[in-house]
Amino acid sequence: MCGIAGWIDYQATPGDARALLEGMKRAIWRRGPDDEGSYVDPRAAIGMQRLSIIDLAGGRQPMANEDGSIWIVFNGEIYNYPELRPRLERRGHGFATDSDTEAILHLYEDMGDDCPTALEGMFAFCIWDTRRQRALLARDRLGKKPLYYSEAVGGLLFGSELKALLCHAGLPREIDVPSLNTYLALAYTLAPRTMLSAVRQVRPGHRLVYEAGQATETAYWTLRGDGPAPQAPVEEFLDLFGDAVRKRLLSDVPLGAFLSGGIDSSAVVAMMQRAMPQPVRTFCLAFQEESWGEQEYARAVARGVGTRHTEAEVPAQPLADALPRIVQALDEPHGDTSAIPTYYLCEATRRGVTVALSGDGGDEVLAGYETYVADALRPLYRRLPRAVRTGVVARVAGALPASGKKLAVDEMLRRFVTGAELDADRAHYTWRAIFSPEDRLGILASGAREMARDHEPFQDCLALCPQLDTFRGVQRFMYFDLCTWLPNDILVKVDRTSMAHSLEVRAPFLDHRLVELAFRVPPEGHLRGTQKKHLLRRAMRGILPDRIIARRKRGFAAPVGAWMTGALRDLVYDTVACRRGGALPYFEPGVVQGLVERHDAGAAEHALQVWGLLSFHLWHDWVSAQVSGFRSEGPGLRSPGAGGRQGAAEAPAAPCPVPVGTQRAE
Repeated sequence: MCGIAGWIDYQATPGDARALLEGMKRAIWRRGPDDEGSYVDPRAAIGMQRLSIIDLAGGRQPMANEDGSIWIVFNGEIYNYPELRPRLERRGHGFATDSDTEAILHLYEDMGDDCPTALEGMFAFCIWDTRRQRALLARDRLGKKPLYYSEAVGGLLFGSELKALLCHAGLPREIDVPSLNTYLALAYTLAPRTMLSAVRQVRPGHRLVYEAGQATETAYWTLRGDGPAPQAPVEEFLDLFGDAVRKRLLSDVPLGAFLSGGIDSSAVVAMMQRAMPQPVRTFCLAFQEESWGEQEYARAVARGVGTRHTEAEVPAQPLADALPRIVQALDEPHGDTSAIPTYYLCEATRRGVTVALSGDGGDEVLAGYETYVADALRPLYRRLPRAVRTGVVARVAGALPASGKKLAVDEMLRRFVTGAELDADRAHYTWRAIFSPEDRLGILASGAREMARDHEPFQDCLALCPQLDTFRGVQRFMYFDLCTWLPNDILVKVDRTSMAHSLEVRAPFLDHRLVELAFRVPPEGHLRGTQKKHLLRRAMRGILPDRIIARRKRGFAAPVGAWMTGALRDLVYDTVACRRGGALPYFEPGVVQGLVERHDAGAAEHALQVWGLLSFHLWHDWVSAQVSGFRSEGPGLRSPGAGGRQGAAEAPAAPCPVPVGTQRAE
């Protein structure tokens, strides 16, 4: 596992390019604190920070092929490396290390730009081909590993995180208003966009070729819904799931697992324990707030399976001081409240192990969300007369007091009723909406508001789902989430918070072979009436206790509503409600102030909206502090002057940005 960075066709002297590369590496050093390396020639500067997992002594990067004509920097793990190596050796390739990185180099020699199709695992890499003077960048099929790039400073600047690219002082910092609009709608941005208009992301399942000054991105993998149904779905799933778990146990460092007590993480732990001779180390995060903690279920699974279990708690008191640091770790604005407990879970887990398996992806791949039940019930609900739906049910739902509890019936009913009047795809999208279209236009200031009028985040979501019409039933919505919610929210959160603690997280449910199998199972094999994850529950019978198999999904969120009227109240008012430093130019100050005050007074439930604004403001403070004289402007938009509002976030320890020249070395 590594952090990678580089500048292809750099517009600087070799010395300046190397200096910039060292700054980019230091900005992401937590992704790989064990080792580092760089390669610089007259056209390319690439480097890495390494978290040593496999072949601790021999896996140094950048790595070259036998004659030194092809170089790679690679972030991730290739789980089928043991099968790839002998195949490549039979084709005449020689190996100097036991590292999976070397297999990618030789696959590129054999397969060219199609080499990602032979890989099983999570990855983001850049291959620099000195003979052809071209770069190949690729990202894994589901988007587990990130890959940012920009062409705004000349050539191709890339890195595992946005903070690496920010080390270039010439990188434009203008806010991308469509991404801001999307963030208000969903609490995250959608690749290939980022919150900065000059920076893009390589999309999951895509490769990007940079050659002769041109960047071209194409898909190498697409999930479709028209494959043949498996003959024995439960048996095939269990065999493949067991294989996916076993392959993710390959490690030369201590390994464990997250355990929440839900069926996903419990299934992973149970399969791990079957494959390991010693007790699995498991880790859980405990909450003191009523209705939020799941630690009792995690304990029950740990006792039943026989793991060595550890519990940790979210430290309540210092959260206001820690939150800017967590926002900085997340790299882009991220309004998912579960990022906070995930950050602390990763911190606790890293004290015991270097690699952890997780249940991520189980909900999207095996139909685990309550939204899927709502999608199935929507046609039945629509049989009620419209006057009853809008005149009675909607009024009752709107009048229910906000409970503030996790998975509260009042909030779920309000969201169901809101979406029920829409078409099926938009209704599913609306289930997770934070600000409605009307509220977004109301909170945005005039310049941003006009640009947002012409942008619809829902259409961006649909554009990321090219095979949507090949799926039916619940799988249509599973596929929608797999293409949007999973790579842009869930996997971003897990990657950034784990890498902030130099912890590698592996997700067996996101083995692409398992994903392809699950989407060949007919929809009724996943959602049976109102029972979610029907396939997984059948497969786990006799492996997990019935109590765990039958549990209702709880999710992994945080009681931020209570926090923002308690431990975080002063931070909210200082940062969002403009007590300190003035309002950001993107928002209407009076609307923001009213939103905060209504939530604080308990007059309305605006926890997710206020939390999203708090996260954005803290992120803006951090980005503003990266460059003296930071500008954030679009038509009619300009941010505060040098440094923005000071004191809200810690600047990175790395000496970044590094000034770079404007002339390329000959």
